[in-house]
Amino acid sequence: MLECHPQTLRLYEREGLIVPYRSHGGVRLYCDADIELLRRIQRFTQEMGVNLAGVSIILRLIEQIEELQDEVTRLRDDITRGPKALGPARTAPPKGRSVRVRIQGAEEREAQ
Repeated sequence: MLECHPQTLRLYEREGLIVPYRSHGGVRLYCDADIELLRRIQRFTQEMGVNLAGVSIILRLIEQIEELQDEVTRLRDDITRGPKALGPARTAPPKGRSVRVRIQGAEEREAQ
């Protein structure tokens, strides 16, 4: 399954790299996602020589990349569905408020 010394697991937990579920008796329980994360950490530390501070940074960056990829996917879906997916457009300003738009260079063009 996973060859990892219990002290190493405790160290990873102290460093905040992994947060296993705890039973009522305090026993650490690892799910499949935890095991995959532990394998990833081992790969970084043992095969690539990355220290635990570097592993922490790498894991945060991977998480951010995944979140951004999800956002890009959502935005692409919105574009594919077209403007109607963005909701109704406001055609008039709210009552009691006027909108003034100033276009730079418009006065110069009118005078010419």
